[in-house]
Amino acid sequence: MTIYTQRLIIRHLSLDDYPQYADLTSQPEVESGAGFNLINNPQMIQSALKRQLRAPGSYGIFKGSQLIGAILLFKRIGKGGRPDDHHLEMSYFLTPTCWRQGYMSEAITGLIANLRGHPLIESIVAEVFVDNKRSMALLKRLKFAFVTEMRDPIVGRQKVIYELKLT
Repeated sequence: MTIYTQRLIIRHLSLDDYPQYADLTSQPEVESGAGFNLINNPQMIQSALKRQLRAPGSYGIFKGSQLIGAILLFKRIGKGGRPDDHHLEMSYFLTPTCWRQGYMSEAITGLIANLRGHPLIESIVAEVFVDNKRSMALLKRLKFAFVTEMRDPIVGRQKVIYELKLT
C-alpha cells in the first residue's frame, strides 16, 4: 500500500530503506523520543531496526526519495496477552529539520483515512511523553481522545495515552 498526500509519500518500509532509517533513528532527538537510546549495544540496535523494517505495520514518510519520518503500527496486546487484530498502537517520529511544518499531521491523516476503510480495525492508541507538548497537540488536532496519564515503567517518565476510534 502506498499513500500519496499533497507533499508526501507514505509506504511500507523495507530492508532497502535501512541506511536512511538508521540515519533517521540515530538523530539524538528521534533516538531519545522513540526510546532507541535505551539500547546500548550497536548490534541490538541494528537487529531492532531491521525487525521494524520487516514488520507489516511499518510505514516510511518520504518527501521525494528522502525518508523524513516513520509511523509504526502494532497490534495492541489484548485480553489474555494475545495480539488484538481490532486495535492498533501507533508510534511515530520525524527528522527534526521537518518539525513544525505539518508533515506528521499530513502523514497520519493520510494513513488514518486509509485505515478507516479496513473493516477489522476499530481503534488506534498513541502514547506520548508529557513533555512532548507538540505531539500531544497533534493528537488532539487529529481527534484522538485522552484516555489516561501514567508513569512509563521502563523509562520512568510520565506519559499520556490517547485513542482514536475508527468505527
